[in-house]
Amino acid sequence: MGESEFIVENRGFGRYLRQIREDRRLSLDAVEEMTSGYPDRVTKSHLSRIETGSAVPSFGKLFALSQIYGVPISAMAERFEIDLLRETQTTDVSTCSPADVLVQLDRLEMAGNYREEVALASAMLDAIEHAAVPADPEQVVALRIYRIDALAHLERYEMAKIQCEELLSETFPTRRQKLQALLCFTICCYRLKRYTIAEMALTTATDELANFEHPAELHATVTATRAVVQTALGQLEAAIETYKTAISLYLQVPQPFEVCRAQLNLAQTMILLGETEKALPYLRSALKNAEEAGYERLRSLALSHLAVVHHAKQDLDSAEAYALRSNAIARSREYLTFIFRNCFYLRSIAKLRGDEAAFAVNERTLRSYMNRVDPELPELIEFKAEMEGGAR
Repeated sequence: MGESEFIVENRGFGRYLRQIREDRRLSLDAVEEMTSGYPDRVTKSHLSRIETGSAVPSFGKLFALSQIYGVPISAMAERFEIDLLRETQTTDVSTCSPADVLVQLDRLEMAGNYREEVALASAMLDAIEHAAVPADPEQVVALRIYRIDALAHLERYEMAKIQCEELLSETFPTRRQKLQALLCFTICCYRLKRYTIAEMALTTATDELANFEHPAELHATVTATRAVVQTALGQLEAAIETYKTAISLYLQVPQPFEVCRAQLNLAQTMILLGETEKALPYLRSALKNAEEAGYERLRSLALSHLAVVHHAKQDLDSAEAYALRSNAIARSREYLTFIFRNCFYLRSIAKLRGDEAAFAVNERTLRSYMNRVDPELPELIEFKAEMEGGAR
């Protein structure tokens, strides 16, 4: 990015930078002086234009600002991307109440429409902030939690973590919401490899759960989050048992969406252990539920898991069919990790069949996506090792 005018204004990101500067009680002159020692100095006139959304900072300027403000540059970059997407799409909440929007957000979450979820939650929060829409504190916190959860699903973990920290520094209207924020924070930390902090947050959430009368749903959610952390730490056998407990708890509530999600996480953990046959009943159940309820992201994930299982069984026709069905959903919704994973197996199938054209197409997709997906994805690690070794 250069310093020239930007075709699409990014006013949201500009407001964000201005708020950070004002929170730190820094003037434009002070920022200019503080960045004078960096290779890409930020002048007060250019910073003013950035804050009004009429100019875009270069990477060097963004780095300087991140250092001065004490905000990770990855979080700033994620914020810039999300705010730019919001500028390019119109989300009108003028005729909606916060309660209406919360219902819509729940539907978007279950359908896996996370970009729309971020845009809608942000639009309503903006309207509330400018006093265009009345709302009570509990509704405001609920909107913020929906936005954080959606950002995490979009793998914008730094941005989601910072918003969690901001929320956790405030007083919560309900203890339930505090617990929800702690669990979101736990997920973000473990995804960012800050395992010690993640475990501490999960311990705090567990203690919080023990200190008040809680619905079974919250117990199930804490249990499912514990299984996610156990998986991240390589404690796969323990994670399997914890997921089974979470599923049992969710069935008691009942929470069909969470049951479906926990079943898929359980199946994925079994696949990591090489127990593909044991994973099949959970995958079939989850796929059926996702298709009936319209959980599109979970449906795409279930199909992708089934592709992996059938590839391991050398049932290439079934594996290909599942991977293509998963990609049909994933491409339309930009589930990049799913696309990469599916194409990894489609490429393998093409190689086994001697289909050079299909092999080349899927390899191009893998190369173009390899820096945009979860770096811990086993298929990505294997693909990179193969590329570095020069094997085909």
